[in-house]
Formats: sequence, structure tokens, C-alpha cells
Amino acid sequence: MRHAARVASAALAAATLLAAVAPAAHAAGGTGGDPDVAAWQRSGRPDRLMVIRPGTVALVSHGSVVKRLYPQYGPLPLSWLAANAGGEWIGYAPVKAGGSKTVRINTAVLLAPGATLQLGRRTPTVLMTAGKTAASGTWIRGSRATLDIDGVTLASAAADGPAPAPADLAGRPYLAMGAGGRMTIDDAEVTGLGRGAGAPARESGVTWGRAATGSATGSTFQGDRTGLRLTRSTGVKLDKVTVKGAVQDGVVLDGDRGTTVRGLTVEGSGGNGVTVGGTDRRSLSGVTTSDSHGTGIKATAQHGLTLTATASHHDARGGVRLISCVSCVLGKPVVDGASSAISVSGQGARVTVRDARLTGGADGAGVTLAADIAGATVIGGTISGFDRGIAIGGPDVRVDGTTVSGAGTGVKIYGHASDAALNSVVVHGGRAGVTASDATRGVVLTSVRISGVSRKGLASASTGLTVTGGSVSGALTAVDLGASARLEKLTVSDARRGMHLASGVHAAAEGLDILAERKGIEADAGAWISITDSRVRAPTALSGKGTIKRLGHTEVTLPPFPWLGFAALVALTLAVLLQTIHQVRHRRTPRPRVAAHVRNTA
Repeated sequence: MRHAARVASAALAAATLLAAVAPAAHAAGGTGGDPDVAAWQRSGRPDRLMVIRPGTVALVSHGSVVKRLYPQYGPLPLSWLAANAGGEWIGYAPVKAGGSKTVRINTAVLLAPGATLQLGRRTPTVLMTAGKTAASGTWIRGSRATLDIDGVTLASAAADGPAPAPADLAGRPYLAMGAGGRMTIDDAEVTGLGRGAGAPARESGVTWGRAATGSATGSTFQGDRTGLRLTRSTGVKLDKVTVKGAVQDGVVLDGDRGTTVRGLTVEGSGGNGVTVGGTDRRSLSGVTTSDSHGTGIKATAQHGLTLTATASHHDARGGVRLISCVSCVLGKPVVDGASSAISVSGQGARVTVRDARLTGGADGAGVTLAADIAGATVIGGTISGFDRGIAIGGPDVRVDGTTVSGAGTGVKIYGHASDAALNSVVVHGGRAGVTASDATRGVVLTSVRISGVSRKGLASASTGLTVTGGSVSGALTAVDLGASARLEKLTVSDARRGMHLASGVHAAAEGLDILAERKGIEADAGAWISITDSRVRAPTALSGKGTIKRLGHTEVTLPPFPWLGFAALVALTLAVLLQTIHQVRHRRTPRPRVAAHVRNTA
């Protein structure tokens, strides 16, 4: 009896405990116990969510699982979902006469680890519904899962029809893979993805996130907020990809690793064409940008960047901008139609530019080297049509074998630039050839050739200027010195004034050869120059109130007499004289008359 009482008491206690625990268990199951409901919570609680796992698909509406589907294990085609999920989730749109089937996605789609979703040629047109709010919008994303898009036209659409979704909608669709996911996009057209301003970066269009991999090949991305974004991704390949009309930047590469780019074209971006940063020792080739509202290619702080065979056409804010780029190389860039072609700035920046072909308008500079850089080298290439061909404002800059034509100023050395060296540089046309301002130091010109400028060939106020070899021809003033300088083996020709020294300037020259139309060397009061083993030829060879000291075998003469021109003038005068004599001798000769029977029909 006593035993029975103990059993009854235990049973009552168990029943009481069960009654207390059951509601709690039910509540737990309703919030986080179901993994699909938990996934809905982690995904921002969208109005509709489809959770795809290997062998199962859960349809979650406002936090409740309303249905589960059980496809075969393995890759899941979108066509299977369109046939089985129901039109309010994923279904076929009405078929147009003679047209192909269109699938409309009306739900957010989450790919759980191990799942594979295929958008293939069985569903060649896919529309993703855009919501007015983030919760009502659609997207496809996943972690440690696979998304394959092949031969598909994928586009956003308004909730009430197939019309494209406005770019500012909070619920515009997007694609994003991260945490070991894989996304491949082949022969596809992707249009109108990416949520409006203020949305997280991963919702900007098509994104490979942390540790995600995959590729985009032979595909076009148009009208997205950001065309492509690679953020901390791994080994993504971009081949023959075109990005058009992105609302912001066309392509963003940020902290990605092992990215391979071949044949990337970016057109008409609202921001920059391509933004590159966060990864050292990166190499990109064959990138072409055009008509961007920002810069064609913008690179932020990094080491060892190599850009090869890039091209920028009519990008509004410049072709290539490198900021704090250390040990970076820009090889064979082509820039045209931009106010500023190549700009280098930022603490520690050190860049090499090789064989550039830069063509610009009236404003801006072909190559700008800012004051805060550590150094730069410009090798070869051609620059034409800018207000300043090369603008040097920073230290330790070398320009070697570059040709500048048609620029307002061929090479401008300004600010507190120091140790600027120009070697075998050619400057043709424009207003001025090479200028150096008064705060610059250590400017060296070797074998620099300046021709056809309308004002001054070489104008320097830089103390300690050194010029070795080279030539200046066709200027109002070939060499204008406002500070001390040393000149060796410099040739001056076809200039109205060969050399001018401002008041107080001391200079030394050796091996000069000056041929001027008016004045050879003019030294203002207080100026002093010694010329050694030189030749100065001009109607007024030496002039001014300063001191011009001739040393060694220095020759000062009039310019050579133009015998050919004189002979031509004599011949012309003789021809005029003979013609005059001929007319005088025949002035009384009667004109020939035409017979009366001849009719003039002319």
C-alpha cells in the first residue's frame, strides 16, 4: 500500500512537470527549435523565405513553415521549383505567343550548406520580384552552397508586372554568396539588381563575399546598384564580362584573394568604373572603362599592384587614380577624353608608369604626381592635349624617354618637389616646355628636347637647376632663369631670345650653342653668368645690365647671313623688273581683232 502511494505520488509529480515543460517546449519549437524558422530569423525575417537543403525545401511565411517539398538529392533545377512550389513562391509566368517560358521568383531564397541551385537554359528568363520594403523583397544567397546560373536572362521586376524595378526600392533583389559558397555565372544577362542607398554592401547587386569563390564568364550586368562586388572572396575568375550603367561603382574588388581578370569592360557607371583595394600583390589585365561619372580605375592603399593594358575612355574624373599605392606598376595604360589621365597621391605612394598613351582635353594633367607621394617613375609613352603634360609636386620623380605634345605646359615641377630628373624627354608644342617653381630643389634635365612652344622653352626659378645636353627651339624665350643654374652642351635655335637671366641670378654655362633671331643672352641688372667654350649668334648677342663673362673658346657673332633667302629675293625682284619692261615695250601694240564672220560663242 505504501509502495502504491509512492508510485502515485511520483506519477503525479511527473504529470505536473510534463504539463509545465510542454508549453515551453512548444514555444521553443515555434521560435528557434525548427532550423528553417531559425534560418528565417537569421536572414532578416523576410515575408517569404524558401530554405533549400539537400533533399528538402521549406517554405516559410512570416516565421511559420507552411509547406515542405522533397526533391531528389543533388543539384536542384529552378524548373523543378517552378513546377512544384506554387506561383506565390516560384512559378511560371503566362507564356507569350511564340515565346519561351518565364519563371518568376516571389520569395527570398536561402541556400543552406551543401545545397545547389541551378538556373539553366530550361528557364531562360527569370524575373525576381522587387518589394517596396526590405522584408518584401527577394534575393538568393547562401553559405557553403552553390549557385549556378547558365544561359539565363535574370532581371528584377516590379511587384505588379514585368516592368523593371526602380533603382531606389528597398526591396530590389540581389545575389550574394559567402562563407565558402560558390557562384558561377556563364553566358548570362543580369539586370536591375541591388537595393537602394543605405542597404548593406552585400545587397548591392552580385556579391562574392568572405571565402566565396566561382566565376563570371561571357556575361553582362546592367543597371545594378554595383555591377559586381568581390569582398574577401577567394579565386574568383572574371572573363569577358561587361558591366553597364551601374548606379554606383561598376566593379568593386575589396580584400579579395586570387582574383583573375581577363577582358573586363565597364561602361557608364554612376561612380567609379572599377575600385580596387585591400589586397597586396594583385595583378589585373585587360580592364576597360568608359563614360564613368567618377574615375575609370581607382586603387586605394595596397602594395604591389600591377595593372597591365588598361584603357579608360571619357571617364569624367580621370582615367586611373592610385592612392597610397606602394611598389605599384601601371603598364601600357591608354586614357583619352579625361581631364586628368593618371593621378598618384597618398602617403608612401611609389608608382611606375610604363609606355602610357594619354590624350586629353584642355584642362587637367596627363600624369599628376602629388606632393605627399614617396616617389614615382614615368618611362616612355606619349602624352598629348592636356593643360599640363606631367605635373610633378612630390619628391624623387624620374621621367625617362616620354614624349609630351600639344600641352599647355609640357612638364611642370611645382610646390616643394625635390630630386626631379628628366632624361631624354621630348616636349613639342604648347605654351611652355618645362617649368620649375622657386620652392623646388634638385631639378636635373638630361638630353631634354623642347620645340615649337609659343612662349618659353625652359623656365626655371628652382635653385641649383642642372641641364646637360638637349635642345630648345622655336620659342619667344628659349631659356628663362629666375634662380641659379648650370648648363652644359645645350643647343638653342629659332628663338627670339636665346637666354634671359633675372636680376640677382648667378649661372654657369659650358658648351652652349645659341642661335637667336634678336638677342642671344640677356642679363638683368645684378645677374651674372659665365659662358665657357660656347657660341652665341644673334643680332644682339649679349645684352642687359648684368655681367656676362666669356671664358675659353667662346665665340660671339652675328647670325649667319641667309644667302639662299637673299638670292630668292634678288630673283623675284629681277622677274618683276623684266615683266615691267615687257609691258612697257608692248603697251602700244594693237590688240588682235577677230574677223567679222567669226561668231564668239564662249
